[in-house]
Amino acid sequence: MKKIDSTVVHNFLRASILLSFFILIVYLLVTGDILYYISPELKIYAELAAAGLLVVTGFQYYIAFCSIKRPLIVCDCGHDHGHSHEPSRSIGKNIIIYGLFLFPLLLGFCLPNSALSSSLVDKKGINLGGGSFGKQSGELVQVDGNEDPVLKEMFKTDKYNRDYAKLGIKLFKQDVIELKEEWFMEKILSLDTFSDNFVGKKIQMKGFIYREPGMDQSQFILNRLVMTHCIADVAPFGIISEFPFASEYADDTWVIVTGTIGKTMYNDKSVMKIEVKTIEPIEAPKDAYVYPDWEFASKL
Repeated sequence: MKKIDSTVVHNFLRASILLSFFILIVYLLVTGDILYYISPELKIYAELAAAGLLVVTGFQYYIAFCSIKRPLIVCDCGHDHGHSHEPSRSIGKNIIIYGLFLFPLLLGFCLPNSALSSSLVDKKGINLGGGSFGKQSGELVQVDGNEDPVLKEMFKTDKYNRDYAKLGIKLFKQDVIELKEEWFMEKILSLDTFSDNFVGKKIQMKGFIYREPGMDQSQFILNRLVMTHCIADVAPFGIISEFPFASEYADDTWVIVTGTIGKTMYNDKSVMKIEVKTIEPIEAPKDAYVYPDWEFASKL
């Protein structure tokens, strides 16, 4: 049997690192914690990545076990390799190279998986209502269909926001507008675009509390984090909420509020608000993010 040398050690270390990444991805998939980092529609790619890692890991272990018995050349280029494939003998260089892989593994296994909250809002800033999205411009026209002519006139819009106008008409007909996970982004854009039409309408929303410096003690922002594809593009969207006892609820507290839609001035801009009637503290949901539905228009 070939003597155990540095090449064998390196081969097994590389295989073990690949195996650790495979285990980490599978763990995140099985527990559902993968949704803290990517949107549900990308789970299939994580599953494919895990399958690919398993194959590569098996091949690397094959190389490692074969290298115990004899040197193994894994390419067929026909050249004399000499010692070109031997690992570096520099301890410092090896620590740096392997550290680049071991450090993220250490973070992945040791740090708790949890959704971002107010700390992210502090860094990225808050989008009140729909932010700059969904604003109307150009010639306004009525939506198609057999809707009530009065509602069609109320929800006149430009050609880019017709789908949000159709959704707005559906929301206007509801006794209570519920901002749940499904279509959260689409609903909040519709409400913000046609906010004048919804003043006085009853609304219910779930989210976590966030406050900006200088806000009145009777105010907080009820907030949700919208993930488009992955954690890198998470954006906070919220609605100013006013309640006489708002100061009793700490930041990052998850609540369901029920109230009516109104308008208020914030940072010299007219924005939508919720005049809160009731607040119910709740547990933070397992999947704290909400996701846009790119096909919502076809489901209207």
